[in-house]
Amino acid sequence: MIYFALKNRQLIRKLEQALRLMAPRDRVIFLGHFVEEATFFELARQHGISVAEVEAALRRGLEIVADVLEPDPPRRWRFWRR
Repeated sequence: MIYFALKNRQLIRKLEQALRLMAPRDRVIFLGHFVEEATFFELARQHGISVAEVEAALRRGLEIVADVLEPDPPRRWRFWRR
């Protein structure tokens, strides 16, 4: 049980680190979609941008999260990483 709690704390710290690394607008869009469950269309309207720009912001955010959670991914995953 304690091991599980420690793993959760480590995961939360890593996610906080990833959020700090994101550009401010990307962070707001990322949290809006994944925490507040806003749709792409709602986020685009709120920020005055296109849906494609929302998708790009989410992609950048997910890349940062992936890099922080697993900085050295298995070889088979490297084809889609930066």
